[in-house]
Amino acid sequence: MPYKGEVAGKGGHSDFVRNPDVQAFLAECDYMRQPSDAEAGAMASTFSVAPAGDPSLLPKYVVASDASKSDTPINDRLPSTQVGFIKVSQILVSMDSYAELIDPQSRFVDPFKAAEMHRNAAAITFTLPGSNVRYLGAKSVKDGFRRAVFRQLNADRSNGGGSRLVLSDVLVNVNDGRVSVGRSSSRAGQCPSCSAEHDFTFTISEQEKVCPSCNEPVFVTDWLRLHEDVSDFGNNTSAMTRMMNAIEHLLLAALIQQIFLADPRALSKMAFVMDGPLAIFGQPAKLHARIMALLYGVNTRLAELKLDPLLIVGLQKTGEVMDHANLLSRFLPNGVFRVLDDAYRYKYIKGSDSPADNFGFETYYGQDFLFKTEKGRIFNFALPYPFSDKSGDQKKFADAKAQISNYGSLISRACDLIRHFELDLYESAIVPVALAHRHASISIMPGGKVLDIITKTGLQRRP
Repeated sequence: MPYKGEVAGKGGHSDFVRNPDVQAFLAECDYMRQPSDAEAGAMASTFSVAPAGDPSLLPKYVVASDASKSDTPINDRLPSTQVGFIKVSQILVSMDSYAELIDPQSRFVDPFKAAEMHRNAAAITFTLPGSNVRYLGAKSVKDGFRRAVFRQLNADRSNGGGSRLVLSDVLVNVNDGRVSVGRSSSRAGQCPSCSAEHDFTFTISEQEKVCPSCNEPVFVTDWLRLHEDVSDFGNNTSAMTRMMNAIEHLLLAALIQQIFLADPRALSKMAFVMDGPLAIFGQPAKLHARIMALLYGVNTRLAELKLDPLLIVGLQKTGEVMDHANLLSRFLPNGVFRVLDDAYRYKYIKGSDSPADNFGFETYYGQDFLFKTEKGRIFNFALPYPFSDKSGDQKKFADAKAQISNYGSLISRACDLIRHFELDLYESAIVPVALAHRHASISIMPGGKVLDIITKTGLQRRP
């Protein structure tokens, strides 16, 4: 590790270049590479013409979301002691307003209408203790982190609106009104602070209890297990990332629940676009199953009302699937798509000799697709699985999730949405997600610098 201010030598790489063991090691590795013409031709032959629907069936409203985080040292002399900031942005795009952005006389974008569209964005911020920071006098960094998570998710984020937006309530609701923390059994749970077994079951009206063994509070939000990735001395960046991931999906569930309770028919006129896969990773991964069940219940009700299923699209800009797509893109004609079934994924992307029966069993609630638009841009999008759960034979589930017929009109509607909003400004981008990212992102300068100042001055004011 270098000293502060010390720069690396310019010839540090030469030891690796001259070492024959490095080349021997690389020669023994299998990894994703540019396919040969024959291999690419075989892959490209499995793609089909992308479906297109009736333009009049495009949603009237699109809600896009994105999130970002920043980990900030509290002091230049204590770089390992940090506070975490998370920002999640949602933006509502009206199709009518979007169509009116360009003045038909001049063909230029009307700046006033563009500014009005930006005003439909709402950002929610969260602040959490990072490494080496104990919150509210907790006995450890981990227990303080648990308290902060509960306080942040138990706060009403509605900004004085007509209905409450409390993410801990959403967590209870997606678990059918009861949440049990710890090991599951008839009554027993496990205290996240001392590991003693007691009944830690929570409802909407009771979201906090006290452990009889250690007298530490136990919270409904401990069900997410975010604290398990927190160390008293190490870097807690991973816990912040898992928190951000869970919050973004909880906000999606919250918005869908609110609209569904108010008017289920309104959901058939909307689309929801998330930046990233329809999956939740790490400790809170089990939340994905509850969101999957929620979406299935909503779509069941929409089917009873003779309405199209809810359109939710996850868009990935980076990752191994997009790496593969970019390598393959030049071999693909425009206007084609493919469902990314497990056999294709393991053969051409993962390279696994022992694939699982069902990829993403513990994390994913949506199926990936590859789509190259008629304009030549390539996208990796996901649609929610059209099932209530993943119970039963996992190989049969893996086959069923890749059956295009199970998605009805959703694939053509997703492709049409991407076609309508595809954007020249960034690679594999659409307008709603770009707008959401604009409001969610925390720039290094000046945004990150301002957070540094807030953190340092705020903590220095403490008595």
